[in-house]
Amino acid sequence: MPHSPRPLIDALASETGREQAAQALANVIGAKHLLLLVKDPELGVLLPAPGMRKTHVAGPSWRTFLQRCLQEVRLEGSVELEGRDWHANACVESDCAFVLLCDTPSPFPHDLLESLPLLAAVLCAQQALGIGNATAADARDAAARAHQLATALDTARASAAELNRQLRLEHQQKDEFLAMLAHELRNPLAPIVTAIEVLKRTGAQDADCRDRQLAVMGRQMQQVTHLVDDLLDISRVSRGLIELRHEVLSIQEVVAAAVEASRPLIDSRRHNFRLACAVGDLHVSGDRVRLTQVFSNLLNNAAKYTDPGGDIVVHVDGTAGNVEVRVCDNGLGIPPEMLKAVFVLFTQVPGSLDRAPGGLGIGLTLVRTLIELHGGRVEARSEGVGRGSAFVVALPLVEGERPAAVGNEAPSGASSVAEILVVDDNVDAAETLAEVLRLMGARVSVAYDGAQALALGTRDPHPELVFLDIGLPGMDGYETAREWRRRFGSKARLFALTGYGSANDRRRSAQAGFDGHLVKPVTIELIETLLCKA
Repeated sequence: MPHSPRPLIDALASETGREQAAQALANVIGAKHLLLLVKDPELGVLLPAPGMRKTHVAGPSWRTFLQRCLQEVRLEGSVELEGRDWHANACVESDCAFVLLCDTPSPFPHDLLESLPLLAAVLCAQQALGIGNATAADARDAAARAHQLATALDTARASAAELNRQLRLEHQQKDEFLAMLAHELRNPLAPIVTAIEVLKRTGAQDADCRDRQLAVMGRQMQQVTHLVDDLLDISRVSRGLIELRHEVLSIQEVVAAAVEASRPLIDSRRHNFRLACAVGDLHVSGDRVRLTQVFSNLLNNAAKYTDPGGDIVVHVDGTAGNVEVRVCDNGLGIPPEMLKAVFVLFTQVPGSLDRAPGGLGIGLTLVRTLIELHGGRVEARSEGVGRGSAFVVALPLVEGERPAAVGNEAPSGASSVAEILVVDDNVDAAETLAEVLRLMGARVSVAYDGAQALALGTRDPHPELVFLDIGLPGMDGYETAREWRRRFGSKARLFALTGYGSANDRRRSAQAGFDGHLVKPVTIELIETLLCKA
């Protein structure tokens, strides 16, 4: 232990090691602790000096003692600190307090008292420097945050500008789509309206004229149905409601079915068509209806965008674990920058509308989505405008034989069902369906709401088959079906008529008590099938 406290007093001037020097000095002068405190100019309270311990467990007497230090120069008293009582002896110099904590009163040594003015000046300067450094650090942090905020604001502005651009583009695409939809619907509706007017004027006397007009109406209604089906399909795609019914299929049979579906359009434009298939069946796992739809869409596009008398060739090959189908034509062609964009919804090749029967820009989006759902891929190829195009579909090859198919052709012939009830609030839809059923030999009653249908259900003879529209006013089709089952049990077979055909819609129909779920428009062939099975 040193004979003089001077070296330890000098050590108090250094922030580094100040806590240890204060404790050593306290030991030399017979105290337990020496505390150094500096008044904070903003808070107006005494805080531990730089380099001293920052926190203490203290009682109210210690806080009262510190408040006295702000008003008095020399003071003593009893304080509670770190869980015990001490005798505190303080000297205050230039907003700095030097406090000795002792078991019994201990005086300040003369050397320390002489050094207090200099030590106080050093402590205040160090505290001011610390505050300045902290302020500078805060300023730097604030500047960094401001820079980050400005960058984020610039990014937000850029994102907003891009969002506005996309919204303007989508708004433009919406307007173009609505104009295109109106155009595409007017195309088939115009000959239908004209054919109806012709039939009104000629009556039934001219059988040839009647047959021609009915054929026109039939073809044009198929076009309207195709447009509506595409719109419904793209809606299901956007909502993730497309569900596939997988089975092992011969790709040659699927392509042949697509060719048969597209043959009227191909023949009407006098195209030279050729189908080149690999020897031996190539099998894939997929949904027969959806894959037929894919290849029919591609064939229809080839027929539409190829000048009359052009060439269309379909190649079917097996390559490296895949089945590859290529639909090639020598028609309009695709600009290089559009090869990927043609699969984007509502996109059409520029200049195509004056060369071919337009479309809604939906078909290729459906093709890509359906093929990807089958685990395959599709790409467009073209050497440029006027040089034809090719669409290549690749699907995973399935090894092994396809299980025997179960015949599903719709039988023809008159109905064996005597009593049928048709329920639909659309009077024209109800009456025309009833007329078709009567022509098939059935006795038909018609109701236009659920209550009327339930009343007719009590008549004798009881209906054996009920076609029930879902969207009825008041008591809807689901509620009517449940009430029918409660009153009449299983005496009749109930079939839902609706414009929605998702798996969820079908489950809901089954839960309501329906025996089947029919999506409008229902074909005559399907109705004949139901009647013959009844």
